[in-house]
Amino acid sequence: MKLYNLKKLAIIAILVPITWSCENVLEEEAPFYTVGTFYKTAEDAQLAINGIYGHLGANFDSALNSNGIYFANYWTVNAIASDEGESSFNVGNGYNQISDMVHGPDNEIALQMWSNLYLGINAANLAIDNIPSIEMNEQKKNELLGEARFMRGLLYFELVRFFGDVPLQLHSSTSFESGSYLPRASIEDVYSQIFEDFTIAENNLPSAQTGNDNGRPTLWSAKAYMAKAKLQEGVDINTAKVKLEEVMGSNIFSLWANYSDVFFIPNNNGKEELFGISFLEGTDINTTLWEGGHLVFRVLPNIYGSRPNGGGLEQPTLDLYNSFDDNDSRKAVTFMTEDVINGEVVDFEGPKVVKYWDRINEPNVNNTANDLQLLRYSDVLLMYAEVLNEINGGSTTAALNAINTVRERARTEEGALPNLTAMDYSSFKEAILLERRKEFVWEGQRWFDLVRFGKLVEKVNIAKPDVSVGAKHNLFPVPQRERDINTSLNQNTGY
Repeated sequence: MKLYNLKKLAIIAILVPITWSCENVLEEEAPFYTVGTFYKTAEDAQLAINGIYGHLGANFDSALNSNGIYFANYWTVNAIASDEGESSFNVGNGYNQISDMVHGPDNEIALQMWSNLYLGINAANLAIDNIPSIEMNEQKKNELLGEARFMRGLLYFELVRFFGDVPLQLHSSTSFESGSYLPRASIEDVYSQIFEDFTIAENNLPSAQTGNDNGRPTLWSAKAYMAKAKLQEGVDINTAKVKLEEVMGSNIFSLWANYSDVFFIPNNNGKEELFGISFLEGTDINTTLWEGGHLVFRVLPNIYGSRPNGGGLEQPTLDLYNSFDDNDSRKAVTFMTEDVINGEVVDFEGPKVVKYWDRINEPNVNNTANDLQLLRYSDVLLMYAEVLNEINGGSTTAALNAINTVRERARTEEGALPNLTAMDYSSFKEAILLERRKEFVWEGQRWFDLVRFGKLVEKVNIAKPDVSVGAKHNLFPVPQRERDINTSLNQNTGY
């Protein structure tokens, strides 16, 4: 799904209260639009929806403004704030602090995450507030509003997972007056809004997207995210079970035959992907590196002869690498410890994450345009095993079938990764967490999983024994800059 039209997205961005360089706007030569003059036609409605996506990748204009929600922070933070990864060297205090678990309210990465999530939410609110008054086909209008609701629900889901209680802004904001600032809403109230948004999305989004719209959310995306949010909140597990069974019973989704198939670029938006983030396919070094290129650039060593050479900014922990059986196909797909470069074998001096580099379709590391797949069908299966374990207090036949389906795909030979058999609640929960660890390396899942399973302190202590981790790290601090502006915001415990 390549939704990015930089000129048109820049126009929409003007309607959102963000810091924007006058030079960048002039370069786009965009006509002047306001909320009062823009939302008039069906095309305007579609552009308003597309404008939400502009906040997901590297934002709008180039490497100069490259801190979008899913550009790098989302999946990098999930890795280095957990037992999955760590910073390789001084990449800036923000990342190093998170890797070392010494981040506080002044952490720049936490501020970027908070700010960009609210920018995306405000773009969704603009669409939700203004599309209803546009005269257009009602079915299409409802689909677009369903899409905006899906995106707002998703972004609030990310916010509540990262920060806990957060201000619940449900209408577009064009004012910076102190009276427009809201206090933090409770986690319960935020989740209630998330479920409302996902329900409206489910009831209005189409069952499938085709053509240029392939990759936009469908009603199945909404169902799966409803289940994921219910599971993360841990209050209404039965609804999670129902939604997962609806997805599984649709017969639309299935696993690719081989784990490596998941990350082949021609398979993006394929049968295993329920929702993902597509990045720009760059035509030059800037748009390539500062979009999808970061999926490989950040974690590859700086020894390749092409540009970018690899940043070597983060690396997996040895504890993660050593948790894989050699007969688990995911190990070879996920990591490299050496490569042949200019005819010579080069030792990387430790494992590097390479799962996003499709060397068949893009042999030059410069050009990766792979999706960041936020929700895959294997996640549905493993969530289903987890839900059934919570409901039944131990493994069941259906739960074992779900997790064993994922394990079967990962086998390199008969006898490897044998099927799991009946377990009690605690043993099966640990087995599910381990399976998720191996299935979703560097996909923005691990920190969320450890928090949900109540295992963050235990697992980080094992993987990074020199790091001091505590219960406060189950949430990120509310950025101090936001508290200075909005004095009604209190701080998370421990910060």
